Amino acid sequence: MEIHKLPIEQIEPADWNANEMSQEKRSGLIKSIERFGLVVPLVVRLTGKDRYETLGGAQRLSVMQELGKRRVPAVVLEADNAEARIPAIV
Repeated sequence: MEIHKLPIEQIEPADWNANEMSQEKRSGLIKSIERFGLVVPLVVRLTGKDRYETLGGAQRLSVMQELGKRRVPAVVLEADNAEARIPAIV
């Protein structure tokens, strides 16, 4: 497994993933990322030329955007539409 540092503007959350996080948990995630950085990389798939969709880590992506980060560590998987949902549910 290879971790890539992707430009944050090339990654979008999956519109089919309705994962929500309470404000309390989000605040904890922000504090964790501010202190330790992003210790768990995003999981994404390529959707077009230099375009990616999150399969895991939409909340982390949102926090990284909020914190003004320019690049994020991510694992890029090859997955069709049916396979793309598997990492999101496990």
